[in-house]
Amino acid sequence: MAIERTRLIVLVAIFATTALGVRTATGYRLHQKRQPDWTAVPYQIGGWSGLDAQFDPLYGSDPSDTSLLRVYRKADRPPIIVYVGFFGDLAAILDIHTPEICYPAQGWTVVSSSKWSAGTLGSTWIPAREMVADKNGDRRLVVWWYNAGSRPFEARMRYVFAMLAMSTFTGRTDGSLVRLETPLNTQQSDAEARTQEFQKSFLPELQKALPR
Repeated sequence: MAIERTRLIVLVAIFATTALGVRTATGYRLHQKRQPDWTAVPYQIGGWSGLDAQFDPLYGSDPSDTSLLRVYRKADRPPIIVYVGFFGDLAAILDIHTPEICYPAQGWTVVSSSKWSAGTLGSTWIPAREMVADKNGDRRLVVWWYNAGSRPFEARMRYVFAMLAMSTFTGRTDGSLVRLETPLNTQQSDAEARTQEFQKSFLPELQKALPR
């Protein structure tokens, strides 16, 4: 009888300690303010040279908490414009801050829109989108996707599940929008090939910058 009582006391103590530890860890994670480290993204990537830029009024204002905006060039080829906007609460902007809404709101016409093969971020496949936008003859190929934390997702419904899982285990609600844009001066296939080439070198560097 005494042995059983001792075992019961030990089990209760273990459960209590575990519950306290989980509660403390959850509270700690909830109060952590995760931020990306943009310095982890180099200015020289796979033969491309980057320069910092300011958010262009053509696209409205930048609603992110913090962002990376850089223009990368390689020889005499058209540039790749990189924008990564980080949000502490991604759900708050998910329905309003998307290229499919923002570009037309700034006078651009969406000529076409389809899925895009962006490769992988870490070991996770990126379900990205692409569109061709036109404004007074200025055509751009735009590629984008979202990350819940550092995990890529495509649609809002998938985000809900991704964020639910992430917040349950980590207490996090942060995420980011990644957008790659390049002028479409010749064939669309040329712009797509240029973007594909760039993102192969860029994605491993981006992964280092995003909070895990």
